[in-house]
Amino acid sequence: MKSFRFAPAARAVLLLTMAGFLSACQDDVPDPVAAAEQKLHAEPRPAKIFTVNDQVGVLERRFAGRVAAVQTVDLSFQVPGKLIEVPVLESQRVSKGDVIARLDPTDYDRAVREATINVDKAKRELDRLETLRDRSVISQSSYDEQKDAYDLAAETLKEARQNLEYTTLRAPFDGLVSLRLVDNFTTVSVGTPVIRIHDISEVQVDINVAEALFGRVTTSEFASIEASFAAYGDKLFPLEYREHSSQVDEVTQTYRVTLAMPREGAELLYPGMTASVVVKVAPEGLEPGREYLVPSGAVAVDGDGKTFVWKYADGTGEVARQPVEIGTIMGDYIPVETGLQAGDEIVSAGSAYLSDGQVVRRLN
Repeated sequence: MKSFRFAPAARAVLLLTMAGFLSACQDDVPDPVAAAEQKLHAEPRPAKIFTVNDQVGVLERRFAGRVAAVQTVDLSFQVPGKLIEVPVLESQRVSKGDVIARLDPTDYDRAVREATINVDKAKRELDRLETLRDRSVISQSSYDEQKDAYDLAAETLKEARQNLEYTTLRAPFDGLVSLRLVDNFTTVSVGTPVIRIHDISEVQVDINVAEALFGRVTTSEFASIEASFAAYGDKLFPLEYREHSSQVDEVTQTYRVTLAMPREGAELLYPGMTASVVVKVAPEGLEPGREYLVPSGAVAVDGDGKTFVWKYADGTGEVARQPVEIGTIMGDYIPVETGLQAGDEIVSAGSAYLSDGQVVRRLN
């Protein structure tokens, strides 16, 4: 077979044509680096945004709380007897001195009358012996013996009157009747609880604080303590510290901390209701109006060792590098001394993957 050969001129034309075709194909292949950068800016990266707080480096802790009474007392009689009157109802408000319950006073009335008669009798006898003593008819010892009898009768009368008064049980303070523990016409003994009453002169809220946190913060570091209650929706009530237990709960390993607020404006709150307590703490060493705590993940370091954050523009979604000066790390937060002001929004995580002008998508 005869082989096919190109002429030298034709071969040169063919080679030039193929080179141009390959060059055109190479121009159509996208640059992977340029494509990645284009994709990075075309699709906003999701990012968590943190708003710089206008309070001084506030750390926030949330606790589940429960409304408690200032004190809860089970009232009982100091003398035995049969109940004849329990005029209060559960959940009834009572004032100090109001009658809570009464015992049948019949036996105690009789004891007062008998004691009164004995006192009168002893007094008459004492007066007679005093006259005889003054006339030197009887000895001083005889008079003294009758004087002791009179004093004893007087004490018996005093005790009888006191027991008669004890047949009426009164409220020891302004409060709320929680439970009626016995029914009317029941015979009760001394110390048998009859009525449970709450002192609600103020609203107290108990929270349990883990031992790992307890004692690490002093009361001087509290920036604010607020609580919300289901009965009042999202309304926040300021609380004040009252006291704390000094003994840890053996089961939960927590300490009880008691907080309080005035009852005015919170009349719907009663012992046992739940509360959500927010405690904001300003660690010692931070200066008001000059330092702000930001999440540690928000701060990045460039090649020159300088720290910065990414400020977020809410209108455009773009981020811009903002140099900052920081202080000593405090747990999950870093105090920023310069470079930020209250209300600034910054990216709180993923700083290493951002660049100037990049658009991000807010997650929170």
